[in-house]
Amino acid sequence: MQFSDQELAAWHGMLTVYSRIMRDSDRGLLESHGISTREFDVLITLFNAPDRRLRMTELAQQVMLSPSGLTRLVERLERARLVERRNDPSDARSFSAVLTDQGLQRLDEARATHNAVIRAHLTDRLTEQELRQLGGIWRKVLRDQHG
Repeated sequence: MQFSDQELAAWHGMLTVYSRIMRDSDRGLLESHGISTREFDVLITLFNAPDRRLRMTELAQQVMLSPSGLTRLVERLERARLVERRNDPSDARSFSAVLTDQGLQRLDEARATHNAVIRAHLTDRLTEQELRQLGGIWRKVLRDQHG
């Protein structure tokens, strides 16, 4: 069964906005801060975690990467001294990723670039009421969905 015009417009609009934001965010973050959008996602996720640390398995789930994909990404962030991997004190077989002070500084610097892209492509184009409505729509769509 084909999409209705409304379904197609909603789907195509979401994909187009997402693609433009990701493309421009990646470009801006790489040019200005030397990190990709995926790397920014890992840094901000660690920033929001208790003690700026998460087990690698939890981090992979939260940033929606495979364990091996996350390992490669964290290795790059380690080489840049933005993240450290440490043994998990509660389980010697597990590792945690920890945001370093240098990682926190890079994240703080990159936020302006990241936020500017989102504002340019999305939030500055909507009224406060439209933003509240869109937030409500996303909560409804995401309710009871597991990534």
